Amino acid sequence: MDFAGELRAAMAARSIGVRALARRVPCDPGAISRLASGKRQPSVQMARRLDDVLTADGKLVALAREPLPRAAAGALADHIPLAMLLPSPFRIEAGRRPGLTLDTAETVLTRLYRIDAEIGGNDLCAVVAGYLRDAAQMFAREPARAGTGARLHQVMGGLTQIAGWLSIDASRHADARRYLTATVYASHEAGDLGLAGHALGYMSLSALYRNQHHEALSLAETAIDLTRAASPATRAVVRTRAARALARDGSSDACRRQLDLAQADFESGAGPEPEPLWCRYVDRIELAAQRGACFLDLGMSSDAIRSLTEAIGLIESSAPGRVRDLAHYEIRVALAHLRGGDAEAAVGVAGHAQALAGQIGSERVRERFGEMASALAACDSRAAQEFASSARDRAR
Repeated sequence: MDFAGELRAAMAARSIGVRALARRVPCDPGAISRLASGKRQPSVQMARRLDDVLTADGKLVALAREPLPRAAAGALADHIPLAMLLPSPFRIEAGRRPGLTLDTAETVLTRLYRIDAEIGGNDLCAVVAGYLRDAAQMFAREPARAGTGARLHQVMGGLTQIAGWLSIDASRHADARRYLTATVYASHEAGDLGLAGHALGYMSLSALYRNQHHEALSLAETAIDLTRAASPATRAVVRTRAARALARDGSSDACRRQLDLAQADFESGAGPEPEPLWCRYVDRIELAAQRGACFLDLGMSSDAIRSLTEAIGLIESSAPGRVRDLAHYEIRVALAHLRGGDAEAAVGVAGHAQALAGQIGSERVRERFGEMASALAACDSRAAQEFASSARDRAR
């Protein structure tokens, strides 16, 4: 039986409908409908949550990912210890494009960073997967030697890191952990502690999205230790990861200290070398948005709206192509208005956020929008409830 069939059977066995199940997960009922109809495949995280709610004894989790063929499991292991840290698709077959070289792989990585910054989305995961398979084969063809070993590991570290981030964006957190573990391995082999710390920062963010804020803080603190000699942007962003975890824990003063240190690191000025490619997304927009996210978690609605509005204004004036970020930030603004007691303002912002979210393929943004819609549905405002109902209908 496939996942959709197993989900329907589990729901029928427990006499639980779509809306009741969505309330217990919690998530948007439209997401449950699409999973039960087979129109969408689940993330491992969602499958695990459904399995828990429906007491399905691991059946749903087992169907959330295709098993790795036994013969393929060690296909690259003899040549590349790093390969065994990667999710299963990289150990199954080589890419079909012409073989990568170090130079072309570095060019590809530069383009991928730019595409992710502009649009991101779940579909980009498959593109990165193809390039990573090719890079793994390149790694096997070119033995590490003086002058190339560090570059090989740097390329693999960059590719696995962007794959890890995209997996977070797609809510595939189990894959993200494996990609980012591979990044830490590769960056240590390349002698790049900054990249290792940055990857741990992404792992912290993944833990935060899974509501594991203590794990998120531990990972962020390790990242801070690793990046003390790294570039200003790298030091700044890992401190924002710590701030996010502290905000989720309700530690307002400690969170503010980390935000202040992040700002100070960012403003300390560039060193003799430019910021690494993988950290060039860290700018004033990112810092303002992270402040806003922290204030939202701390229940400081006015401060959250102020910081997020600053980030949105900077995008609109200097980086209008960052549609995914714009959608995400407007969803947070809508939530901040709602938590501040202004349902009418929340609905106004939510309508624009919905239009933006429809332009991109980010599961993370869809989940945040679903959470916001559920919050609107639960409030007393008629306009908010009508918007939430309309959003659910459109999601089906």
